[in-house]
Amino acid sequence: MSNFESLSAEDQARLEAAAAWWERLRGEPALEISSEFQRWIGDASNAHAFKAVQNTMDTLQGLAASPNILDMRSAALKRLRGATAGSGFSRRTIGLIAAALFVLLTGSGGYLYQRFYAAQTYSTETGERRVVPLPDGSRISLDSDTEVKVHYTKGAREITLSNGRARFDVAHDVARPFTVTAGSETVVAVGTSFNVERLGPKVLITLIQGRVLIKNQTQKTLLSEDTRQVSTISLVAGEQIAAQDNTVPVVKPANLDAATAWEAGHLVFRGEPLGDAVARINRYTANPISVDDSAAAIPISGVFNAGDIGSFVSAITGYFAVEATTDSNNQIRLQKRS
Repeated sequence: MSNFESLSAEDQARLEAAAAWWERLRGEPALEISSEFQRWIGDASNAHAFKAVQNTMDTLQGLAASPNILDMRSAALKRLRGATAGSGFSRRTIGLIAAALFVLLTGSGGYLYQRFYAAQTYSTETGERRVVPLPDGSRISLDSDTEVKVHYTKGAREITLSNGRARFDVAHDVARPFTVTAGSETVVAVGTSFNVERLGPKVLITLIQGRVLIKNQTQKTLLSEDTRQVSTISLVAGEQIAAQDNTVPVVKPANLDAATAWEAGHLVFRGEPLGDAVARINRYTANPISVDDSAAAIPISGVFNAGDIGSFVSAITGYFAVEATTDSNNQIRLQKRS
């Protein structure tokens, strides 16, 4: 505790207040928009103290491999909750706990702190799906043949979807926005759930829960269905945006059951172009199917098991005006039936 005692009285008070606000916001997230909190965090020094406490507790959650660290975090949370429940602990005690943990994690040259904030890459192989828990309590569900890059800093949680599709369940964090960039599109969220998919040149963003903002990095004009021109688009649950270079994105309703079926190993198509359907199917096979231009735009519907290429081809050729040919390398090509 001596490191805390060495701080000025003003800095001690700020850290104590920051720790108290941190715990209050955990129990009542709506307080983040209260005039009281906004006035307090509007002071740059208060904001810095709040981030110090928040980052410290987030880091403790992320260091799951260390039982000692987890025990310390559990004890700290218990005391913090007890303090706010009237157990007799003062804000000074809360500050002492937070300060001690902060000093622990930033000591020894900041090794643990730097390790926590180092960029990480997560990926899946063909046919593989996985769920990645993040240090702040957020979670990424990766579809087959998908790669994301995760970079956390003191003031931001930045994700890049390099390829494939992923669902993001975002932990609420008023001090650090959660952004996902795919191509020229960036999703800005605080606490919500959404899908982002790179499908060839297209980027599809589907909001499952909450609210997000979509920003376009090329500063193109964005257009919603009511034809209002805006620089950013706000999505509400059940909406989807499809973006592509040199086109105007359009917001439209989404079928959430179909949009999230991939998490259970199912692919649902409802009037989608065959070319897009095949692009999704190909994430699950080492021998991708090709589609002739004559058939790429044919709308198809159906529910398929991810990775069951044979059933997909049989259904497409059986119910739609499409035929399949196989070359000498056993590569399947779909084309319009003559």
